[in-house]
Amino acid sequence: MSTLVTGGRGFVGRHLVDQLLRDGTKTVSYNRDFAVDSRDGLTLVQGELFDIPRLSETIRTHGVDRIIHTAGQSHPGVSIELPWTTFAANAEGTLAVYECARATGVRRIVNFSSECALGNLDLDTVVREDVKPEPTTPYGVTKVAGELFGTVYTSLYDMEIVSLRVTEVYGPGLWMPSLLGDMIRAGLRGEAFHLDTGGDHPFQFVFVEDVATAARLASTAATLPQTVYNVSGGRRITVADTARLLEKILPEAHYDIGAGLLPQWDHQGEYDLSASRRDLGYTPAWTFERGLQAQIDWIRSTEHPS
Repeated sequence: MSTLVTGGRGFVGRHLVDQLLRDGTKTVSYNRDFAVDSRDGLTLVQGELFDIPRLSETIRTHGVDRIIHTAGQSHPGVSIELPWTTFAANAEGTLAVYECARATGVRRIVNFSSECALGNLDLDTVVREDVKPEPTTPYGVTKVAGELFGTVYTSLYDMEIVSLRVTEVYGPGLWMPSLLGDMIRAGLRGEAFHLDTGGDHPFQFVFVEDVATAARLASTAATLPQTVYNVSGGRRITVADTARLLEKILPEAHYDIGAGLLPQWDHQGEYDLSASRRDLGYTPAWTFERGLQAQIDWIRSTEHPS
């Protein structure tokens, strides 16, 4: 038997595949792009999520008994520019994965949702899994759709679909635009970084290895009493405090950031991880300081080699 990872060549997917292989799990990485990787225990399959015959054939051929679904359009800002494309990739793509699993007898699916499913919340609110989703972007809407379809498929078809509400992921391999990445790159170049507002905006960064761990644990948990679980790094930090931390690590860095919240990002209270600890055995292993240094080292090695 084996685990299929959709988007196994993506940011989180690569770390997840590495963990599964280290754990001795036969792994199928299903991606839209062609790739070559000859590691023992790993099979690469090129295909689209909406290609239901190909995805179903892959599941049957390789004896897949669980799926971790990471693939999709993963940037809320892009979804504002491309709402239809985002819906097709995320909502329709996720439903295709569920339907292929149902048709081939796969019960356990770990679906990647997001903090963006919830929208803006009071900063003093402790965010538990029973918070009502009120997304503010097309991306957030697609994540709510994935969660709800998962609940329905679990109820109607005797499946075990669990969605992970993941907060702001960072770490080595993050090529997509991100505020943290922009701040690091400016610091490495010795350039002043300016924001008119946003210093008070809280982020709940979670290191990519911790996210991969949470997904792996959810794929093998004996029981899943809930259909949604929170996954964060266990700590909130404001943009201003992040800037001060970077100035300590990068001597040439200088940040000029005004007070207030970032209008283009959702703001939320601290995430409660008690259910994830209880049912999945998930506890974040990476402190923000340690993870931040890892991302800095990766950016320096790939973009600023000595």
